[in-house]
Amino acid sequence: MRRVQEGMHVCCRIGGVLIGIDLDRVQEINRHVEPTFVPLMERHVRGVINLRGNLVTVLDLGVVVRGEATANGARTRTVVVELGEEVCGLVVEEVGDVVDVGGLTKEPVPSHLPEDQRRWFTQLVQLPDELLLLLDLEAVGRYGVTSEQGVGAR
Repeated sequence: MRRVQEGMHVCCRIGGVLIGIDLDRVQEINRHVEPTFVPLMERHVRGVINLRGNLVTVLDLGVVVRGEATANGARTRTVVVELGEEVCGLVVEEVGDVVDVGGLTKEPVPSHLPEDQRRWFTQLVQLPDELLLLLDLEAVGRYGVTSEQGVGAR
C-alpha cells in the first residue's frame, strides 16, 4: 500500500455529517454512476460498476452509517477505497477538501452517540469551523460480512 502522508483525510458529507476517509486508502474519486443492480444483495450494496475491467462493489455509506440512503445529486460521488484485499466504492453526498489532521487534537467519538452509529468512527477532530468524524474503514468492510449489523440492517 502506498503511503501519501499520515494524517491526510478526504472530507465527505453524509446527511450533513462531515466524515474523513484516510487518503492512503482512497484510490480515486469519481462522479457517481448508478451501479448495476445485483439481485439478493443487502440494502447497503448499491450494485457493481466496471472500473477499468474490474468489477467493484458499490456501498451506500449513508445506509451503512445512518440507515438512510444517500440521495443522488449533482455533487454525489463514489469514493473508491481499499477495504482489506478488496476495492469498493463508497457513495457519498459530496466530497470536499483533503485535510491534514496529523497535528490536530483527536478526541474519542462521543459516548452520547448511539453505539450503532459510533462504531463506524475511530476519532473526532475539531476543525476550525466544524467537527470531522474519522471513518473506520475496517468496520465498513466488515458490515454485512459477519454477524455484525449496522444501522441500515434489515
